[in-house]
Amino acid sequence: MSEVAQVSGGEPPLTVELDRGDLLPGRLVDGRLHIGGAGALDFREARVTLIGVETWRYDQTSTDAQGHPHTETRTAHEDLPHVPVAVLGPTSLAAGEVRDVPFQIPVPALGPPTFDGTELRVDWEVRANLDVPGFDPKVSLPVVVLQPTAALRAGVIDLGQFALWPEASVEADGIRGSIALEPVPLCVGSAFRGRLVLEASGSRNVQEVRLELRVHARSTVGGGRQEEIPLWVGRLAGEGTFGGEARQLDFGGELPRRWLPTVETRHGRGDARLHVVVATAWARDPHLVRDVAIASTTEL
Repeated sequence: MSEVAQVSGGEPPLTVELDRGDLLPGRLVDGRLHIGGAGALDFREARVTLIGVETWRYDQTSTDAQGHPHTETRTAHEDLPHVPVAVLGPTSLAAGEVRDVPFQIPVPALGPPTFDGTELRVDWEVRANLDVPGFDPKVSLPVVVLQPTAALRAGVIDLGQFALWPEASVEADGIRGSIALEPVPLCVGSAFRGRLVLEASGSRNVQEVRLELRVHARSTVGGGRQEEIPLWVGRLAGEGTFGGEARQLDFGGELPRRWLPTVETRHGRGDARLHVVVATAWARDPHLVRDVAIASTTEL
């Protein structure tokens, strides 16, 4: 059964429906545009457009007359390329008449996918417009453009060296081992499992061993800002003595349905890393880190 996303509004009344609200890159999405139902209406064209906006933040530093520097954080936006799809030509509707028009709009093969960060964002919406003399009534429906696993595996994005390896070696502060993940890449809103093998050169008292999956988002322009977004945290072991023989710890979980896939845009990047944190009292916590790739759909 198809999922229906719907939004209504405007004067004259406009309603946009889509068969699904999460869109697959390189595919057509089916929808319907409902027009009218109030007074008489004449328009020259009805069109539907998939519109994307990339947003990024950066710091700009200036110096005043006394030579004191001052830094301001600025936000920039850029519309992503889009192609309006005409669904009706010149049309006249009588009072109370309703016109239902099916349509298809293409989703860009390379997105970029929806990305829900603060320093870097990508947002998409389907917008319907009527070309009416004097004003253009419109209505917009927020949608999500997905990042398929196939795009990550095909090398469309430059990934970390071991992001797509089922198992990767890790080492830090006299601790070495490996982290295995299944599946690779991970997927937003989906379950995963893994295996951690660690061996320490000497014995140490630890408070806990935990996993932290973090998404590092950054703007790649001059003065670009960056942030680290915690996406998932798992506790592997509690307080005790750690060291000596190799120790295996199995883990599993489910990523939240938050749109933070691995992404590369004109003005930024979003990459994921899995941190093994060995929490140690009165000392710096060793972090053993491996690259991770995150998709937002396994349909492609």
